Amino acid sequence: MSFWRSIKKIASVLVLVMLLNTVFAAITVSALPAHSELQQIQDELNLTESEIQELLLFIQEHSSSIEEAIEVDENLKANIEQYNEYSKEFAMILAFADIATSQTSTVSNLSDSTIPSEISPAIWPIVWAVVAAIIKAAVKKKMGKKIVQQIGRQFDDKVWPQIEPGIKREYEIHGYTRSVGPEDAAQANGIKQGEHIISLYGQNGSEYLRLHVYTSDSRNHTRWHYHTKDNWPDHKGNVDLYHNSLPKWGSE
Repeated sequence: MSFWRSIKKIASVLVLVMLLNTVFAAITVSALPAHSELQQIQDELNLTESEIQELLLFIQEHSSSIEEAIEVDENLKANIEQYNEYSKEFAMILAFADIATSQTSTVSNLSDSTIPSEISPAIWPIVWAVVAAIIKAAVKKKMGKKIVQQIGRQFDDKVWPQIEPGIKREYEIHGYTRSVGPEDAAQANGIKQGEHIISLYGQNGSEYLRLHVYTSDSRNHTRWHYHTKDNWPDHKGNVDLYHNSLPKWGSE
Protein backbone atom coordinates (compact mmCIF):
# COMPACT_ATOMS: atom_id res chain seq x y z
CA MET A 1 0.00 0.00 0.00
CA SER A 2 1.41 3.43 -1.00
CA PHE A 3 2.04 6.19 1.52
CA TRP A 4 -0.68 8.44 0.03
CA ARG A 5 -3.25 5.65 -0.01
CA SER A 6 -2.58 5.07 3.69
CA ILE A 7 -2.99 8.78 4.38
CA LYS A 8 -6.35 8.79 2.51
CA LYS A 9 -7.61 5.83 4.55
CA ILE A 10 -6.59 7.49 7.81
CA ALA A 11 -8.34 10.68 6.72
CA SER A 12 -11.50 8.73 5.88
CA VAL A 13 -11.53 7.13 9.31
CA LEU A 14 -11.08 10.53 10.97
CA VAL A 15 -13.99 11.97 8.98
CA LEU A 16 -16.18 9.00 10.02
CA VAL A 17 -15.26 9.49 13.67
CA MET A 18 -16.13 13.18 13.44
CA LEU A 19 -19.51 12.36 11.86
CA LEU A 20 -20.30 9.82 14.57
CA ASN A 21 -19.39 12.31 17.28
CA THR A 22 -21.76 14.82 15.67
CA VAL A 23 -24.59 12.26 15.61
CA PHE A 24 -24.07 11.24 19.24
CA ALA A 25 -23.92 14.88 20.24
CA ALA A 26 -27.27 15.47 18.52
CA ILE A 27 -28.80 12.47 20.29
CA THR A 28 -27.54 13.75 23.63
CA VAL A 29 -28.98 17.21 22.97
CA SER A 30 -32.35 15.74 21.96
CA ALA A 31 -32.48 13.89 25.27
CA LEU A 32 -32.01 17.05 27.28
CA PRO A 33 -35.65 18.22 27.24
CA ALA A 34 -36.79 14.97 28.93
CA HIS A 35 -34.19 15.41 31.65
CA SER A 36 -35.09 19.08 31.97
CA GLU A 37 -38.79 18.15 32.23
CA LEU A 38 -38.05 15.66 35.01
CA GLN A 39 -36.00 18.25 36.88
CA GLN A 40 -38.75 20.83 36.47
CA ILE A 41 -41.37 18.44 37.91
CA GLN A 42 -39.07 17.62 40.82
CA ASP A 43 -38.60 21.30 41.60
CA GLU A 44 -42.28 22.16 41.23
CA LEU A 45 -43.53 19.34 43.46
CA ASN A 46 -40.51 19.25 45.79
CA LEU A 47 -40.04 15.52 45.20
CA THR A 48 -36.96 13.43 44.55
CA GLU A 49 -36.24 11.75 41.24
CA SER A 50 -37.00 8.34 42.77
CA GLU A 51 -40.39 9.60 44.03
CA ILE A 52 -41.24 10.92 40.57
CA GLN A 53 -40.23 7.55 39.13
CA GLU A 54 -42.56 5.83 41.62
CA LEU A 55 -45.42 8.03 40.46
CA LEU A 56 -44.63 7.32 36.81
CA LEU A 57 -44.62 3.59 37.50
CA PHE A 58 -47.93 3.79 39.40
CA ILE A 59 -49.57 5.73 36.56
CA GLN A 60 -48.24 3.31 33.95
CA GLU A 61 -49.47 0.28 35.93
CA HIS A 62 -52.98 1.75 36.22
CA SER A 63 -53.11 3.59 32.90
CA SER A 64 -56.33 1.96 31.64
CA SER A 65 -58.25 2.79 34.83
CA ILE A 66 -56.88 6.34 34.80
CA GLU A 67 -57.89 6.82 31.15
CA GLU A 68 -61.44 5.75 32.05
CA ALA A 69 -61.46 8.23 34.94
CA ILE A 70 -60.32 11.04 32.65
CA GLU A 71 -62.96 10.14 30.09
CA VAL A 72 -65.87 10.61 32.54
CA ASP A 73 -64.51 13.63 34.43
CA GLU A 74 -64.39 16.84 32.38
CA ASN A 75 -62.70 18.78 35.19
CA LEU A 76 -59.92 16.20 35.45
CA LYS A 77 -59.51 16.18 31.69
CA ALA A 78 -59.23 19.98 31.62
CA ASN A 79 -56.75 19.94 34.49
CA ILE A 80 -54.51 17.54 32.60
CA GLU A 81 -54.85 19.43 29.32
CA GLN A 82 -53.53 22.61 30.92
CA TYR A 83 -50.17 20.84 31.16
CA ASN A 84 -50.08 19.85 27.49
CA GLU A 85 -46.52 21.15 27.12
CA TYR A 86 -45.42 18.15 29.19
CA SER A 87 -45.41 14.49 28.23
CA LYS A 88 -48.66 12.68 29.02
CA GLU A 89 -47.49 10.96 32.22
CA PHE A 90 -45.91 14.14 33.60
CA ALA A 91 -49.10 16.09 32.81
CA MET A 92 -51.07 13.51 34.80
CA ILE A 93 -48.69 13.79 37.75
CA LEU A 94 -49.06 17.57 37.82
CA ALA A 95 -52.86 17.41 37.49
CA PHE A 96 -53.26 14.88 40.30
CA ALA A 97 -50.80 16.87 42.43
CA ASP A 98 -53.07 19.91 41.96
CA ILE A 99 -56.04 17.86 43.16
CA ALA A 100 -54.08 16.57 46.15
CA THR A 101 -53.06 20.11 47.09
CA SER A 102 -56.62 21.44 46.82
CA GLN A 103 -58.09 18.77 49.09
CA THR A 104 -58.99 20.00 52.54
CA SER A 105 -58.22 16.64 54.13
CA THR A 106 -54.73 15.16 53.91
CA VAL A 107 -53.24 11.77 54.52
CA SER A 108 -53.18 11.82 58.28
CA ASN A 109 -50.91 9.02 59.36
CA LEU A 110 -47.88 9.00 57.12
CA SER A 111 -45.64 7.97 60.01
CA ASP A 112 -47.97 5.11 60.96
CA SER A 113 -46.04 1.83 60.83
CA THR A 114 -49.12 0.10 59.39
CA ILE A 115 -48.77 2.01 56.14
CA PRO A 116 -47.09 -0.18 53.47
CA SER A 117 -43.54 0.92 52.70
CA GLU A 118 -43.73 0.21 48.95
CA ILE A 119 -44.81 3.80 48.29
CA SER A 120 -42.87 6.80 49.58
CA PRO A 121 -44.90 8.84 52.11
CA ALA A 122 -44.38 12.06 50.15
CA ILE A 123 -46.40 10.81 47.18
CA TRP A 124 -49.30 9.17 49.06
CA PRO A 125 -51.60 12.23 48.69
CA ILE A 126 -51.01 12.26 44.93
CA VAL A 127 -51.62 8.52 44.66
CA TRP A 128 -54.85 8.97 46.65
CA ALA A 129 -56.01 11.59 44.11
CA VAL A 130 -55.53 8.93 41.41
CA VAL A 131 -57.35 6.24 43.42
CA ALA A 132 -60.25 8.62 44.17
CA ALA A 133 -60.61 9.34 40.44
CA ILE A 134 -60.69 5.59 39.72
CA ILE A 135 -63.40 5.07 42.37
CA LYS A 136 -65.56 7.90 41.03
CA ALA A 137 -65.15 6.58 37.48
CA ALA A 138 -66.46 3.19 38.67
CA VAL A 139 -69.49 4.95 40.16
CA LYS A 140 -70.19 6.68 36.83
CA LYS A 141 -69.78 3.36 35.02
CA LYS A 142 -72.22 1.73 37.47
CA MET A 143 -74.73 4.49 36.81
CA GLY A 144 -74.52 4.73 33.04
CA LYS A 145 -75.32 7.96 31.22
CA LYS A 146 -79.04 8.02 32.06
CA ILE A 147 -78.54 7.70 35.81
CA VAL A 148 -75.59 10.10 35.73
CA GLN A 149 -77.96 12.68 34.26
CA GLN A 150 -80.45 12.02 37.07
CA ILE A 151 -78.26 11.80 40.17
CA GLY A 152 -74.63 12.19 39.10
CA ARG A 153 -74.41 15.69 40.53
CA GLN A 154 -76.03 14.54 43.79
CA PHE A 155 -73.38 11.87 44.16
CA ASP A 156 -70.58 14.39 43.58
CA ASP A 157 -72.03 17.05 45.88
CA LYS A 158 -73.66 15.02 48.66
CA VAL A 159 -72.46 11.40 48.71
CA TRP A 160 -68.75 11.61 47.91
CA PRO A 161 -67.86 14.32 50.47
CA GLN A 162 -69.40 12.16 53.21
CA ILE A 163 -67.92 8.78 52.30
CA GLU A 164 -64.53 9.94 50.99
CA PRO A 165 -62.84 10.47 54.39
CA GLY A 166 -63.63 6.92 55.56
CA ILE A 167 -62.56 5.33 52.30
CA LYS A 168 -59.40 7.41 52.32
CA ARG A 169 -58.55 6.22 55.81
CA GLU A 170 -58.74 2.60 54.61
CA TYR A 171 -56.44 3.53 51.75
CA GLU A 172 -54.02 5.03 54.27
CA ILE A 173 -53.90 1.71 56.10
CA HIS A 174 -53.82 -0.72 53.19
CA GLY A 175 -52.54 1.15 50.12
CA TYR A 176 -53.75 0.31 46.62
CA THR A 177 -52.67 -2.18 44.00
CA ARG A 178 -55.83 -2.83 41.96
CA SER A 179 -59.60 -2.65 41.91
CA VAL A 180 -62.56 -4.65 40.59
CA GLY A 181 -65.36 -2.54 39.18
CA PRO A 182 -69.03 -3.12 38.36
CA GLU A 183 -68.59 -4.78 34.96
CA ASP A 184 -70.31 -8.12 34.35
CA ALA A 185 -70.99 -9.20 30.77
CA ALA A 186 -73.67 -11.66 31.93
CA GLN A 187 -75.89 -8.94 33.43
CA ALA A 188 -78.03 -6.16 31.96
CA ASN A 189 -76.03 -3.41 30.24
CA GLY A 190 -72.85 -5.34 31.12
CA ILE A 191 -73.09 -3.97 34.68
CA LYS A 192 -73.77 -5.77 37.96
CA GLN A 193 -77.36 -5.02 38.94
CA GLY A 194 -76.80 -5.75 42.63
CA GLU A 195 -75.14 -3.43 45.14
CA HIS A 196 -71.50 -3.80 44.13
CA ILE A 197 -69.70 -0.79 42.63
CA ILE A 198 -65.98 -1.34 43.24
CA SER A 199 -63.64 -3.36 45.47
CA LEU A 200 -60.19 -2.11 46.45
CA TYR A 201 -57.14 -4.35 47.01
CA GLY A 202 -54.14 -3.44 49.14
CA GLN A 203 -50.38 -3.89 49.09
CA ASN A 204 -50.70 -7.46 50.41
CA GLY A 205 -53.00 -8.34 47.50
CA SER A 206 -56.13 -8.84 49.59
CA GLU A 207 -59.46 -7.05 49.28
CA TYR A 208 -60.05 -4.46 51.99
CA LEU A 209 -62.99 -2.30 50.87
CA ARG A 210 -66.25 -2.66 48.93
CA LEU A 211 -68.25 0.35 47.81
CA HIS A 212 -71.94 -0.53 47.46
CA VAL A 213 -75.29 1.09 46.69
CA TYR A 214 -78.63 -0.20 47.97
CA THR A 215 -81.63 0.41 45.70
CA SER A 216 -85.24 0.28 46.91
CA ASP A 217 -87.81 -1.84 45.05
CA SER A 218 -89.35 1.32 43.58
CA ARG A 219 -85.83 2.50 42.62
CA ASN A 220 -86.54 6.00 43.91
CA HIS A 221 -84.26 5.63 46.94
CA THR A 222 -80.56 4.72 46.97
CA ARG A 223 -78.28 4.30 49.98
CA TRP A 224 -74.58 4.63 49.30
CA HIS A 225 -72.25 2.87 51.73
CA TYR A 226 -69.07 0.82 52.02
CA HIS A 227 -67.81 -2.28 53.82
CA THR A 228 -64.32 -2.92 55.20
CA LYS A 229 -62.42 -6.13 55.90
CA ASP A 230 -62.37 -5.61 59.67
CA ASN A 231 -66.16 -6.23 59.67
CA TRP A 232 -67.60 -7.04 56.23
CA PRO A 233 -71.29 -7.15 57.33
CA ASP A 234 -71.16 -3.63 58.78
CA HIS A 235 -72.53 -0.82 56.59
CA LYS A 236 -70.41 2.36 56.79
CA GLY A 237 -71.13 5.80 55.37
CA ASN A 238 -74.84 5.33 54.62
CA VAL A 239 -75.81 8.38 52.58
CA ASP A 240 -79.41 8.37 51.31
CA LEU A 241 -80.59 9.90 48.04
CA TYR A 242 -84.25 10.25 47.06
CA HIS A 243 -85.04 10.74 43.40
CA ASN A 244 -87.24 9.68 40.51
CA SER A 245 -87.29 5.97 39.76
CA LEU A 246 -84.00 4.91 38.19
CA PRO A 247 -83.59 2.69 35.13
CA LYS A 248 -81.33 -0.36 35.29
CA TRP A 249 -77.76 0.30 36.30
CA GLY A 250 -75.52 1.07 33.34
CA SER A 251 -78.34 2.38 31.15
CA GLU A 252 -77.05 4.50 28.32
